[in-house]
Amino acid sequence: MMNLITRLAPALALLLCCTRPAIAQTPQDPQITIQHPGFQVLKKDLKSLLDLGTPADQKQWSNIEDFIDTFVAGIDGSRPFQVQLLAGMTPSGYLVALPLDGGFQTFRDNVEGLGYELKRDAKDTSLYQFNMTLDSDQESTPGTAATEDVGWMKVLADVDYLILSMSSTRSSLPQLKELTLAKKAVDSAAGSGAVMQLINPDVTEAAQKHRRSSFTASRKTTMDAMQKRPDETATRFEMRKLSSNLMLDEVERATAESETLQISLQMDHSAAATPKVSVQGDLAAISGTALATALQQFNTRPDAFAGIARLPGSALSLRINHPIDDMRKAGMTSFLNLVRDEVSAKLKNGSQRPASEKEAIDGVVTDIVTHLRSGIDSGWMNIFVEAVPDGQGGFNSIGAYNAANAATLTEILPRMKDMHPGTQVELNVDKAGDYVIHRVQLGEGLLDVFDRLFGTRRDTFVAVGKDYVWLASGENALDNLKKTVAALAPPAATPAAVHLEVALLPWARQMSDYYSRQTPPKEREALTAWKAAERSRARGLESFEKGNDSLIVDIRAEAGHLLTSISIDTGLLRFIGREMAAFSKENLEAE
Repeated sequence: MMNLITRLAPALALLLCCTRPAIAQTPQDPQITIQHPGFQVLKKDLKSLLDLGTPADQKQWSNIEDFIDTFVAGIDGSRPFQVQLLAGMTPSGYLVALPLDGGFQTFRDNVEGLGYELKRDAKDTSLYQFNMTLDSDQESTPGTAATEDVGWMKVLADVDYLILSMSSTRSSLPQLKELTLAKKAVDSAAGSGAVMQLINPDVTEAAQKHRRSSFTASRKTTMDAMQKRPDETATRFEMRKLSSNLMLDEVERATAESETLQISLQMDHSAAATPKVSVQGDLAAISGTALATALQQFNTRPDAFAGIARLPGSALSLRINHPIDDMRKAGMTSFLNLVRDEVSAKLKNGSQRPASEKEAIDGVVTDIVTHLRSGIDSGWMNIFVEAVPDGQGGFNSIGAYNAANAATLTEILPRMKDMHPGTQVELNVDKAGDYVIHRVQLGEGLLDVFDRLFGTRRDTFVAVGKDYVWLASGENALDNLKKTVAALAPPAATPAAVHLEVALLPWARQMSDYYSRQTPPKEREALTAWKAAERSRARGLESFEKGNDSLIVDIRAEAGHLLTSISIDTGLLRFIGREMAAFSKENLEAE
């Protein structure tokens, strides 16, 4: 039963990481609910993803549908269901409202067939206690204690709904019973999309502290599960752990300090051949919290690049005009330091690299990180990037960023020649307004990420001003840089703190080309993972080649609310469908 709910509502996996508090559900705990319009809508959405793929992909629908139907027999798919996370219980519990299809018997027969034992309450004939010992996983994990699905079911015969509560510990049964008896059926006006809502009814500092404290166990569980990969350097592993911690920091603050948070997901089927998905988020912070202060900082500085329009054919159009509060400053600084350590170590450890180059690399990388940190320390991030495919596997790119010590680049650039014999640096090649332009050509093989982003033996022009740095590479890069700087309008307010538009096909092509030139690992487990990733990259490339490959993200603050909008085009949905079909073939198809 627990597996049923988590499979039917995948978003629960994310929410579990932000809610695993102490001993019981209390008014201080967040109220988190997911409401879905029904299993018919869910199945329609999933099938539409498979329908975008190949005929072989589409054949997997029968396996996926059968799998779903195994768990939803006796549930009315035309009516909404709801899942509430009982955040105050350890381990977390669930409170579910399921619409019944013609009474309780079919549903009961199904769950008993899945191995659950039901016992009717002696005083209330509509109330059942259930349990099931889960021990299949323990067979492959010696020493692991068996767990149980336990809980209550209440049949609301007048509205044909089942209220179901569950956890994995018997000590929670008294509270689960109380919650089950108090729960009402779902409002039938559920809309046509899935909605997750978090409400913190208690906004006091004590409640916020309670929620932060409760988050500690979840963070520990998440971080303890992370293991170093065989092909991963120690520094890269630390980068991956820090990335997870930074994400958890954001989730913890939102969980503890938001008054309300709502996320809705809607699939648009108006054009059957080109469905799209939109995700909308709306967060309101509790007054006086650090989160509220962070939101108040939005829209307080104009965007230096507000007048730059997206370039025709751009595969990456990014605009950031975003405040950086103390929490994010610390996290971003730590991450930059790890990037410095990883890049420096990778370059220095080249067996054929002389000591003089290694010393130069260490100094230049350290100084560039210090330079980038100046923008973070300023408390504001102002960036724009445009990258247009050049038709030859590379990109014509231009971008700029704020840096309080931008002029220090003039001292750093000449020392880059000592990093690699093929690196060229020419200072003061031109001017654009108040900017002095320098030319840099990195030696091929200095660092593979540079080769991928900027191409080999290609000039990158760096324009240095008082507070901003511009970069341009590719065909006619110098002329494009000078024209863009000359035409730049004065700073102005922009509606979005972050706006991103990506065309995925060019990046999929570049990734595919890069990995086609790499040597696969020899170790069996690593080779298996490599081949799986290779197949996934091929499916992505095929999916995006059919068109409609855009992804758009927009983040803005209005009237104390943080509003997020994500638009997922058909190409990415096609790729998701193809991945789903591959999973089905590997795990669900009968041998």
